[in-house]
Amino acid sequence: MKNILILSDGKSGHENVSKGIIENLKNLESLQVKTMIVKIRFSFFKFPLKYIVNSKYLNKILSKKFIKFFYSYDNDHIDFQNTNLVISTGGKTSFINVMFSKLYNINNVYCSSLRGLKNDLFKYIVTINKNDTYKNALKFDITPLKINFNNTNAMNFLKKLSLKENQKIWSILIGGPTAEYKFTEDELIELINKIVQKAREKDIKVLLSTSRRTPLKIENYIEKKISKYQNIVYCVLYNKNPEKILSNYLQISDLIFITEDSGSMITESIYSKKPTITIQSKQMNPQKIFKLFIKNITKNRYIYSFSIEDIIDLDIDKLSFVKYDESNNKDNFIQLKNALS
Repeated sequence: MKNILILSDGKSGHENVSKGIIENLKNLESLQVKTMIVKIRFSFFKFPLKYIVNSKYLNKILSKKFIKFFYSYDNDHIDFQNTNLVISTGGKTSFINVMFSKLYNINNVYCSSLRGLKNDLFKYIVTINKNDTYKNALKFDITPLKINFNNTNAMNFLKKLSLKENQKIWSILIGGPTAEYKFTEDELIELINKIVQKAREKDIKVLLSTSRRTPLKIENYIEKKISKYQNIVYCVLYNKNPEKILSNYLQISDLIFITEDSGSMITESIYSKKPTITIQSKQMNPQKIFKLFIKNITKNRYIYSFSIEDIIDLDIDKLSFVKYDESNNKDNFIQLKNALS
């Protein structure tokens, strides 16, 4: 039995990456997993910590008290002496990942971009950037995730919709404006209208969900129009009535539309092995690594990426999707298993 410690910043999207790696490792090794929530005390601590962690003097000044100065956490339930691996995702966990690894002589894995940290501070770095050339980079085509698919729940949800047998279903998953994808309210309304119209022409039912980032104006618009959208059979307005419905949507849908701002929803949809179309905003300037991610998954035909204007004339039946194969990353997980020894 090997022991793994997840260092979590409390963000479910980050934690699910670490858990996704561990779920795959469980196929190769018997594991016991514990999670520690770690919070950097002040955001500006990132700047001195980057210098300190990269410094050759780190080992000389490192102590429990030193780490506690920069981070708040509860480690009463952790036996560091018998921990075989530390793993974390997200920039604010990188420094404490290194410090625990150095202090207790534990191998460590980090699942994010380095942001100026030296690569040799980690045993392995999980990356989706094919241009990362350092020797301890484990290159994945998409980020490992823990996906909680439950067939029983999905089938019960499908029965609840009372649809006829073999009814085709599309899902529309709406994110919201970001610095990289500047979706306007009018764009999101246009996007919804065009997909719903196209589905209606094909006698296809629609499941719709917004998210935390979706502007309230959009949710108010949908709420007013929902009775006119006769083919929308289920709708979650997340900011009005949050409901964790994504896994059910993905499992019962024949096609998924996702606004391209949401990398986590795109990745989950790929793992569901369902045909996925991402929709671009008119104004967009994605970061280099995300741009590369979209380029790679479209090249592999896990998804297709289109503009809002493309939707109406889009011949979906001519699109040839490829189902994601998790075994693509088998060698990476074998290397991670070796880090447990």
